[in-house]
Amino acid sequence: MTPSTGTSRRRLPPEQREEQVLDAAVRVFSRTGFHDASMDAVATEAGVSKPMVYTHGGGSKDELLRRCIRREAARLLDSVSGAAGPAAGAEQRLRHGVRAFFRTVTTHRDGWSVLYRQARTGAFADEVHEARSRIVDRVAELLAAELGVPGTGAGATPVAAALVGAAEGLADWSAAGGTDDPDELADLLLALLWPGLERLRG
Repeated sequence: MTPSTGTSRRRLPPEQREEQVLDAAVRVFSRTGFHDASMDAVATEAGVSKPMVYTHGGGSKDELLRRCIRREAARLLDSVSGAAGPAAGAEQRLRHGVRAFFRTVTTHRDGWSVLYRQARTGAFADEVHEARSRIVDRVAELLAAELGVPGTGAGATPVAAALVGAAEGLADWSAAGGTDDPDELADLLLALLWPGLERLRG
């Protein structure tokens, strides 16, 4: 069944139609890059009309990419926040959060490409920077109680930034052909970083 037939032509609630358009846009942006992508290509990928892409994508290609960036960033943030809840010990909580990050990245490869490759420079760099800052702030909150330091400023924030940077590097390595097993990626990251975190806790 092609994207332009079957269920994609059914009347959907606006929220579902917007998700359909964003899903298609993420795939197109990931494959072709923002500048070479067209609203026609997004419409074809989504199996909807071009006017519908404009209606549910914010009215322009720029706004469509912004909505994609915000959604993919929120997906990462929600996955980390939801997973790093109550667990037996600080290392286990951190492992849950890190594994959730890698599970999201490896499951949504196109979203990772848009968020961390297609949009890191140029007109959308500020959008990506803001999204990344929210993730770093959330990780800092999770680390603060374990490290016995403030959650912002010169406390847990630089540690969180280092942890997020290392996770991003491993995610890029995974996307370039490395393992896509979230548990293996989490084990590798914690093997590198946990001894340092233990020293900071001490």
